[in-house]
Amino acid sequence: MKAFSATICLFALPLITVQAQDVQPGLDALDDTYGFRGAKFETPLSSYKDLVLAEKAGQTQYYRRTSERKQLGSGEVTDVTYGFYKGRLAVIMLKTTGLANSRAMLEALEAQAGPGTRSNPYAQRYAWNASRVHMSYDENALSNDALVLLTCKKLKEQEVKQNLRTRQTAPLGK
Repeated sequence: MKAFSATICLFALPLITVQAQDVQPGLDALDDTYGFRGAKFETPLSSYKDLVLAEKAGQTQYYRRTSERKQLGSGEVTDVTYGFYKGRLAVIMLKTTGLANSRAMLEALEAQAGPGTRSNPYAQRYAWNASRVHMSYDENALSNDALVLLTCKKLKEQEVKQNLRTRQTAPLGK
C-alpha cells in the first residue's frame, strides 16, 4: 500500500508543478493590485505624504510623487501622475518617451495583465477591461511616446454621472 501511495505521489507531483507553472497573467491581476506601486484606488489624498500638486481639472486634482521611481520593466517612465476625484485616487497616468521605453512599458503591462485587446492592427493601442479597473495603452505613431491610463471604474462612473447631472443643456428650438 505504501508503494502504491508513493507511486501516486510521484505521478501527481509533476502534474502539480505543471499546473503551478501554467498560471498566466490576466485581468485579475489588475483588480488585485487595484492601483500602482502601493497607491490603491479610492484611498484618500490625505493618505499620501509625498505628493506635489501638478494640475487641477474640475473636481479632479493631479499630483506627482516626489519619491517616484522612473522605471517600469526595462524602460524609463518620464512621468507618473495620480488623479484624485473628490479627494480619492481615481486615475493613474504613466508616460514614456521613444520606442524603446514605450515598448518596454507595454511588455511590463502584458507581463502583469496579459495581452490587451487591440481593436486596430495598425495602431499601438491596447485595452484591458477588468471588473474594477480599466487600463489602456496608447502609443503615438509618429513619436512612439506612450500614455498608459489606469482607471478606477467605480470612481469614473461617479464622475461621469456627476458631469451628466451638472451639464447644462441648451433649450431645444433655439
